Amino acid sequence: MDTRVLPIGCTYTGSNRAPATPAARAQMHTPAARAQVAAPAAHTPAPVHGPVSVPTPAPGIGPVTYGNAAPVASYGNAAPVVVYRQVAPTNSSAIVALVLSVISFISSAFFLGFIAIIFGHIARRQIKRRGERGNGMAVAGLWVGYLSMIFWIVFWLVYLGIIALVMGFAIAAETGTIS
Repeated sequence: MDTRVLPIGCTYTGSNRAPATPAARAQMHTPAARAQVAAPAAHTPAPVHGPVSVPTPAPGIGPVTYGNAAPVASYGNAAPVVVYRQVAPTNSSAIVALVLSVISFISSAFFLGFIAIIFGHIARRQIKRRGERGNGMAVAGLWVGYLSMIFWIVFWLVYLGIIALVMGFAIAAETGTIS
């Protein structure tokens, strides 16, 4: 058997292996060992209004620092101090640029793409100056805004050109003579 039977109230910080020799095993079960367990240790109550003792740091453990924070005293196996940095806010102009450019692309209102491009450039400048987040949204708003403007301007020119062409053929067909 690899486990040791410990008397009640005994603290043990060694290994789990049983004593190697039979004599050591027999010594654990002697009447003296049983009497030691049976007799409880004398307990003295703590004073009610006595001096308060301050725990001292464990030997070999010094102050702990994290980043630019001041040293933190460590007492024994204390949990590590977790320092959270505040997250920079997202630039609202970048959000507006992305939303307007998507609406422009979906709805054929190319003038919204023009406004989205303006907001995208403003957002990029503010992000560089203020250190905010949202550069990806600003760039996406610029790309979608430029592409939607180009797409819808070309679409409307072709559409109106086809209408003008059809109307021209219709007018020519009415006034023209067929021989």
